[in-house]
Order: sequence, then structure tokens, then C-alpha cells
Amino acid sequence: MATEAELLHALLHAQGRSVAELAAELGMTRQHAHRLLTGRRSAGAREADLERALALGPRPATGDPVYAVATMESGSPELVPAGDTQPLFESREQATRVASRLQESHPDVCVVPVWPGYAWRQVVAFHAAWGVQPEPRKIFLVDDRDPELPVDVVLEELRAGFGETLRLRKLGRDPSLLAEVESAVHRVH
Repeated sequence: MATEAELLHALLHAQGRSVAELAAELGMTRQHAHRLLTGRRSAGAREADLERALALGPRPATGDPVYAVATMESGSPELVPAGDTQPLFESREQATRVASRLQESHPDVCVVPVWPGYAWRQVVAFHAAWGVQPEPRKIFLVDDRDPELPVDVVLEELRAGFGETLRLRKLGRDPSLLAEVESAVHRVH
């Protein structure tokens, strides 16, 4: 599992930004920003500002980011869909509840702040691979505002969906399947 510092650095890198740029945005010294990124200093009251600055995707003029389940397999965050949907969480705590159960079998699972536009582009890319029209309803916010649909039921369904996505992604690292693909490509060439 990635440490908080590794995750923050990956988010900064995914944006193509430097520590100096982040420091300027947050109105602090480069050293202070570096301490926040390395975990040598607690973000404390600046946590919301830090997450807003590092959230994946284009930042709207107002509002706060939401949270998504992601993996850090390749050193950069990659959102994990639940089937063909991209659930987003209003609170980090709720996303972490889901992610912590997934970490038992997929230790590279983490939670990242995202802007809805970024999540939408991920859903569009997923659907485009299948030649299917994406639907905005495939992105939804998991919250507890619907008394007829208990959030714990939703979270359990999502855990199953995320788990299946992660299980299928593991096939991309399966040595026997990789050998089969490489053998087929070598026969063609």
C-alpha cells in the first residue's frame, strides 16, 4: 500500500506540477509544502486546501473535490470503476471504509481526491473502448441522503464491483497469460 506521502507525490506528479508551484498556490514556503508532502508535517487545518490543490482533473472555480477508490500499481493513481460505473464519495471517510476492505486482497488500493470532470473522462474512456455511448448517470455520488436505500447496502454492492474490477485487472499481470500473449505476437512477427 502506498504511504500518504507517496500518494501526495503521485498526485502532484500526475498534474505535472512542482513543489514550488504547489507552495505558491497554497501561499506557503517551498520547504513547508515539501514537509506536508513528505509527511514530516501534518496538514492539519490545511488538509482541505492540499486536497483541493492536488485533486485529479480540471478544478472548477468553486467547490470541493470528491473521493474515488484508486490503485497505485504503476506509481500513479488510476481510478477503479465498479463495473461500468464510477462511484464517487462525498467524504474521504466513506471512501476509506470501502478501500480498507479491498486492501485485504489488493494492497495497492487507495483513496484519491478527484474533480467530477476527471471521473467523467475516465468513464468515457472506459465506454469508448467498448464502442458504447457513456451516460452521465454512470458517475454517482455515494451518500446517505436516501433513507430508502441504506448507504451500507450500497457500500457492500460497491465493494463487490470494485473487487471484481481489481480481480480482472490482476489478469494483466498473470505470468502465464503474458507468456501466451508474447508467444502469439512472436509467432506473427
